[in-house]
Amino acid sequence: MSKSLFSAQELKQIGQAVQEAEAQSAGEIMPVFLQSASFYETAYWRGSFLFAAVVAVVLSLLYFFTDVLLFAPPYLWLVFVLASGALGALLVYAVPAFKRMLLGKDVMVNRTVGQAKNMFYDYQVMGTEQRSGILLFISFFERQAIILPDIGLAELVEEQQWQKIVDTLVQGISRQQITDSICQAIHSCGQLLQESGLQSTADENQLPDQLRQEP
Repeated sequence: MSKSLFSAQELKQIGQAVQEAEAQSAGEIMPVFLQSASFYETAYWRGSFLFAAVVAVVLSLLYFFTDVLLFAPPYLWLVFVLASGALGALLVYAVPAFKRMLLGKDVMVNRTVGQAKNMFYDYQVMGTEQRSGILLFISFFERQAIILPDIGLAELVEEQQWQKIVDTLVQGISRQQITDSICQAIHSCGQLLQESGLQSTADENQLPDQLRQEP
């Protein structure tokens, strides 16, 4: 995601939350932040087609029921339709809410879950000795957060407990309490790890502490 979203102080605050949570448990927490889980080229095609189709219908109605376009050259119709298509694509780029509307929730959820799973393996979250790694994944365009615990935790912590943290995190982000909500989620993950009873057998970090930010 864009580095300008977090100040240096906010990044330090999130990093400190990770260290504190890991110090109290045997788990390893890796936060990953994305601006968007996908480029979603489909939304641009849909926006272009929608605007071009609307303009084409309007031009046809004007032609058949008025004299406005009676003597207009044919190429002018093509210019209007192409320009409206370009405008539709531009609005998709400039207005995230319009882009989300064209995509639909199911598409964004599926793409976000898939990207979170890719990040889980790309960053080797499964590489801890007791399989106690946790991916805390946030994609801001989709307004989605996902927690993926490794198999060493799946049997110790119920899925509903992770989901409760996710729900609280998403609510906080929607209120623009981004950094505080992320730190709270990290501490909550640490608390679940501590309550799981999983004992640490390694003193050193098994996963890098640096925050992962992707465009």
